[in-house]
Amino acid sequence: MRTVRNITVAVEPELYRQTRRIAADYDTTVTDMVRFLLLVLPEAVKAVRYPGGRPQFGLAAARAAHAAASAPPQPRPRPPPPPPRKKAKFRSVRL
Repeated sequence: MRTVRNITVAVEPELYRQTRRIAADYDTTVTDMVRFLLLVLPEAVKAVRYPGGRPQFGLAAARAAHAAASAPPQPRPRPPPPPPRKKAKFRSVRL
């Protein structure tokens, strides 16, 4: 028999409803989804480079992510034009 620990997470009502809908779409439970996320979290944290050298969690990080997602996309800078091609100089050769 395996030993498990319970955790409690407080979220806003809309986030709770959204998560329940996603779980239902995948025919699973919120508990199983959170368990999966917690299992992959250590590798995800290692794989991502964070500004300041550490991950930022919590309300401030969520607000920053939301602001970044809702900001209008920035135009991509145009790449520099390729250098002009040199014209090949051919000399006529008599055979």
